[in-house]
Amino acid sequence: MNYQQLRQQAGGSLSFRGQTISGVTGTMAAGLAADAAVCGIRYPLAATAKAAVLWLHLHYVCIGAFTTPVTAGRRLHLIRGSGGDPSGGTALSISRDQSDLTETLLTGQIATTAALTMTGVVFTSEEVKHRMLLAHAGASGASYDEIWRFKNPQILLPGQLLAITAGATFDAAGTWQLNVKGEAVEF
Repeated sequence: MNYQQLRQQAGGSLSFRGQTISGVTGTMAAGLAADAAVCGIRYPLAATAKAAVLWLHLHYVCIGAFTTPVTAGRRLHLIRGSGGDPSGGTALSISRDQSDLTETLLTGQIATTAALTMTGVVFTSEEVKHRMLLAHAGASGASYDEIWRFKNPQILLPGQLLAITAGATFDAAGTWQLNVKGEAVEF
């Protein structure tokens, strides 16, 4: 389903609805494990509609150099899951944007210094939705910016989530921060 189809299904009212997602990690500790989640965006189980994440903007900054500044495989990726709420970080800021005040807001967590706890979350075996390659960004002060504009919005049913996870183990000594912004609508 693309944005135009989504808009039609919602009766053309998407321009008056919407949610802004934002959050920034703390200084992430070295050695993040493969598949560890650093951000989770969830549509609450009690919701009665569907949510569509339209885009996400990720900005990564390396604070302390990694042991090997250029490392093949260092990356973050977006995957889908369902089940429990992410915990162990700080709440994402989710706010209504031109809303009719009846929509159910997304919930979410972003890591503070270590991976989120994803108790009860089952990740799907479908392919990774997007990747942010960071193999080149391990030197102190390195910065990388990427916008994931989804050709087809990422639809979340009640209880489903999107998570930004480490695609491989991040090597020792490196510290970094990630800023996440995005937009979603309920329909």
